[in-house]
Amino acid sequence: MDKEEEELWDDGNKETPQPARETQPSAKGEGAPVGKKHWVRNVCMIVLALVIAGVGAVAGWLGAYYSVDPRMRELQWLLDALETQHYKEVDLDEVYDALYDAVMPDIFSAYYTEEEYALIVEESQGTNRGIGISVVQQTDAPALVYTVVENSPAQRAGLKKGMYLFGCSAVGEAMREGGADEIMAFIDAQEGDFCLWAGYEKDAAQASPYTMRREVYNAGYCVYRDSEVSYARRDGAADGALLAETGDPLAGLDEDTAYIRLDGFDGQCADEFAACMDVFKARGKTDLILDLRGNGGGYLNDLQHIASFFTKDTGEAEPVVAYAEYRSGTRFYYTAAGNWYDDYFTESSEITVLADDGSASASECLIGAMIDYGAIGYEDIYLRKDEGATDCSTYGKGVMQAMLPSPQGGVFQLTVARIFWPVSGKCIHERGVRESDGANGVVAPYLPGEADVMLGSVVAAVCP
Repeated sequence: MDKEEEELWDDGNKETPQPARETQPSAKGEGAPVGKKHWVRNVCMIVLALVIAGVGAVAGWLGAYYSVDPRMRELQWLLDALETQHYKEVDLDEVYDALYDAVMPDIFSAYYTEEEYALIVEESQGTNRGIGISVVQQTDAPALVYTVVENSPAQRAGLKKGMYLFGCSAVGEAMREGGADEIMAFIDAQEGDFCLWAGYEKDAAQASPYTMRREVYNAGYCVYRDSEVSYARRDGAADGALLAETGDPLAGLDEDTAYIRLDGFDGQCADEFAACMDVFKARGKTDLILDLRGNGGGYLNDLQHIASFFTKDTGEAEPVVAYAEYRSGTRFYYTAAGNWYDDYFTESSEITVLADDGSASASECLIGAMIDYGAIGYEDIYLRKDEGATDCSTYGKGVMQAMLPSPQGGVFQLTVARIFWPVSGKCIHERGVRESDGANGVVAPYLPGEADVMLGSVVAAVCP
């Protein structure tokens, strides 16, 4: 509004009301009361302002509408028609889930709702819920226990990876046989104690009940064993310690060698691994068997801490352990939390690594840092191999994901960069660390039975 308009509006607003009077107006309206003129003018201005605002709103809507990709407008039209005109009610949540899955550019990207992401954050801090197992259904065979989380209700009940899982029941009742889906649905519905029936024999009649309940628990990721003692994370460990003695030593190890299993780069794994290494040092061990089988990776900050124990041939205080390269060509370097190799190992120490096609991502980064800094060579790596196979490898995941929050609270886990080894600049994506690189292939089943064939073979080779 310009100055003249402001004055006009002020004059009209400040006008002193005139008493009503009869007049004889001319053809031009002369003699009409002054207040009426101003009232008419004010109404016209208000109407004009509303029209202008309405035109602006329509123009803004049209601009926003036509700025959207036509394919998105078409998709929204399809969804609206699906919701309102399909002959029966459609579950749009399922439709959107399918759409989210369809737009994922690779198998490592995913969309999480706000609630799902909250659980991921909780688990990344070491707090899990449930009983701590995953199950795989075999064709024409009983389900198998695929993983058992350390310090979980299932682990404390005695379930072990590689057991056949036949059924479930309430405590004190007979087993109800079922497949993986039925058993997992049963578990999800329980609020108190219940039994899972499992065993190493492929015969349901030989199954035993294992009693447990769904709980909130602190997941463990590391296990230490030598020929005399073993340690792992246990709630209620003496004096508030992270690890407790578990009474499961590893026969066949010599007096210089210890075994550490690292199940993932998650939770408090870095603290657990450091505690295991402190036991290693306190017990006078110099040689290590590091088991990364089934370790699918996790968080790079955990890698940065754990790799600090294996940066052998460098004098840097915080050497690079991996770097990421983005689409733009920008690189980000991940450095170790320290350089602790000489605090735990000697120049003659021997480090051996076990891996399989489930060893991925941060596991492969750790192997790369160990190779690049001279802590191990390919000849120190043992890979699980299927009988009759000509080559074997780790998984081959050399890419990194970022968590992108949406305005609505969801999170898009998107693959954003390739990962490279720190010195050689090697990327093992879609290739892995291979037997043909010089590693040792060991024929063994993927899941251990009552005896761990692969571990036994490696111990016999390393500690003859």
